[in-house]
Amino acid sequence: MTHSDSSHDSGTTAGLIAALTYIDGVGFHGIATSIGKPSPTIDPEWSALLRHARTAVAATAWPEELRQTAETFVDSAGRLAAALDGNDLESSKSPAKELHVAYHALSDGGWKHLSSIAGTAEGSAAHHHA
Repeated sequence: MTHSDSSHDSGTTAGLIAALTYIDGVGFHGIATSIGKPSPTIDPEWSALLRHARTAVAATAWPEELRQTAETFVDSAGRLAAALDGNDLESSKSPAKELHVAYHALSDGGWKHLSSIAGTAEGSAAHHHA
């Protein structure tokens, strides 16, 4: 099924799909949960994943209603990556929580936006943890 709407170009739509698909696979829930534990286990790959997710979100043309959330995501991802690079677990806790919340808002809102323009909206999106 295709949906033609002159207010949405295919490049913008493809960019949203790519960014959402990438961030949905990073595992922000697991990162936030691990960092919040009394004795956190830090995966050395997280920093690169966070930087790539930050770039994907920053390079994407988000719908107006999600732009502030995208900015929060980009800021939090940058602060979290820097804290992890510096082995500063205390400084990583706040951006990890902010990033987790921003991720869910971007993912849920982004997929809802795409389903709306595609004509496949079926009510509220299922909440997921990634």
